[in-house]
Amino acid sequence: MTKRKNGVEGIDDGALKKRITSEKSDGRPWSELPMDLLGDISRKLNLVDHLAFGGVCRSWRMSALASERDVIASQPPLVVLPSISADKVLSLYNIFEENTYHIELPTFASKECCGLSSGYLVFQDRKGQDELWLINPITRDELNFPTPPTNISHATITSPTTPSDSSIVALSKDFVRLLFYRPSDDKWTIYKTPEPKCFYADIIVFKGKVYVLTCNGKIWNLRLQSDASLTLFAVCDNPVRCSTILRRFSFQYRPNVFLVASDDELLMVNFRVFTRPKIFKVDLQTRKGVVTNTLGDKALFIADMSRALISNPTKWGGHNNCIYALDYYLDPIYVLSLEGKILQTLKDTGSSSCRKCTFYSSYWYFPNKCFHVDFLNEN
Repeated sequence: MTKRKNGVEGIDDGALKKRITSEKSDGRPWSELPMDLLGDISRKLNLVDHLAFGGVCRSWRMSALASERDVIASQPPLVVLPSISADKVLSLYNIFEENTYHIELPTFASKECCGLSSGYLVFQDRKGQDELWLINPITRDELNFPTPPTNISHATITSPTTPSDSSIVALSKDFVRLLFYRPSDDKWTIYKTPEPKCFYADIIVFKGKVYVLTCNGKIWNLRLQSDASLTLFAVCDNPVRCSTILRRFSFQYRPNVFLVASDDELLMVNFRVFTRPKIFKVDLQTRKGVVTNTLGDKALFIADMSRALISNPTKWGGHNNCIYALDYYLDPIYVLSLEGKILQTLKDTGSSSCRKCTFYSSYWYFPNKCFHVDFLNEN
């Protein structure tokens, strides 16, 4: 793990760390404010102000750490913006407040993001020479895994708070291979697709199990014990199709089916922008996917690389029972009803320049996942 530091653009760390003396006659420094008061203040701050607050002095830092989970968990989904020139600054855009946060990271100039898992961004070397590098831009924690045998996509880890126990599961960039690496392994394990003329589409860790989706609507259980196996778990009614689109001047498979979970339910979603999505609720007992026509008080946040089911976005001024769609070829963010109709078009975040930069497209970042742990339980 790396040391954590304040890396917020536009904040003078030196000035923040000076002891600011109160104008009161007793001359007591602000660093001696009561911890209860500091806690109340820190919990009311937005993400950037909270990071700055923790950089003032030791007592403020202790208060910020004590409220860190509450503050981060209360943040809305953020858009990771591509950057043409910066190779050390990650830009996060808040669609509800229309604010952009700039967070300094170690350089990622030669890397591309290939996954998002439990608050970690997963970076791989474009030439496939360096090991995988995972970093949480909020907590500054880092993980490393050996270089995979091929370029990967949709990488996810299984135990984010215990690096020595973490396994990583990923799909190859052409979606025809499933790869995983366990702490006890000396090399990556590769599984080809379990059925002919079939592609992998997505991976998720849910209630202690690793589930893998194929493009025909079948969900498989990947067991990572010593005798690893991939077995059919559930089938959704009505086979679905995955699209092939022109991306970066060559035809490349692009899944439009994916898995998404909240604390209490697993969904399989077949989604294309401006069309009515098909949403299947997966029953873990009957092992079948049943069509559902409502998300209740939740909303789906969807991008190529990251998805989540978020409860009650109305607390940030958003909509329930809808889809927030970040699409590779569309600049605005569309808020869509479950009938595929446009409810709202949000500000262009700059994704039109994505083909020229380190991040090839914008995607969602979910601060509330930073402390989400779903340990494997394969018994």
